[in-house]
Amino acid sequence: MVKLKDTVRKRFIAVESNSLVIETIQTESLSHRERLRILKLKGTWRANDYNELCFEAAAHKGPPKTYTFKGNWKLNKNQQIEYTSDDGLDTLVFNGYWQMPSAKRLVYFLEGSSTSRFEFKAQLESPTLFPKEGQIRYRLGIGIRKSRLTGPAPIVILYGEWKFGRNLELNFRMDYGQDRVKVLDFGATVTFGRNQVIFALRNQLNQPLGITITMTHKFLKTLDAQAFMRLSSRRNQQGVEGGITVPF
Repeated sequence: MVKLKDTVRKRFIAVESNSLVIETIQTESLSHRERLRILKLKGTWRANDYNELCFEAAAHKGPPKTYTFKGNWKLNKNQQIEYTSDDGLDTLVFNGYWQMPSAKRLVYFLEGSSTSRFEFKAQLESPTLFPKEGQIRYRLGIGIRKSRLTGPAPIVILYGEWKFGRNLELNFRMDYGQDRVKVLDFGATVTFGRNQVIFALRNQLNQPLGITITMTHKFLKTLDAQAFMRLSSRRNQQGVEGGITVPF
């Protein structure tokens, strides 16, 4: 006599900065009764070498178990990461904020955690940014599994507004919805051309990012007339003011 086995269905239903919530439904083979369980696993979120989302569940004994989410992820209207499984049954939204430490790396920090983050291998679409567009575009072609590429590599677009800070540092203000605004701070080396000003961006460690922002004099005056006057007054000087360096 063949003994029938119970069936178990599993679904990922929620995420937090350091946890993953799993729903399991066990159906008894004879009575067809269903048992629902909700499991909350503690652990750390990260991205693997293929830019896939992963969760390492902490274990009391033995090595940690790793869950790899092989479905598609994108940015929703609030610039949050939203994951959908291939069968469409699992949808997860990650609350966090973006940082761009280099032109080849894009990082999403999960709110409320000092360890969970997604560090993506990426390539800036263009090393020259135009502030009127209010966007920074990264292509995730590096690291994506070749077997999953049926078209062009996916693009992540960060939307925001360029501003000058109190000490002339450049800021990219991103709106994450529900009155949540986060700011990307940049230093810059500034050079003046004919009717334009070019900002070569630096990260918080004062390292060059290989990214430039080109602003016309007219646009710069519209963006911040006071900042334009302060920059113009230092045009023939060499020095540092806030995060801005104006070379000869």
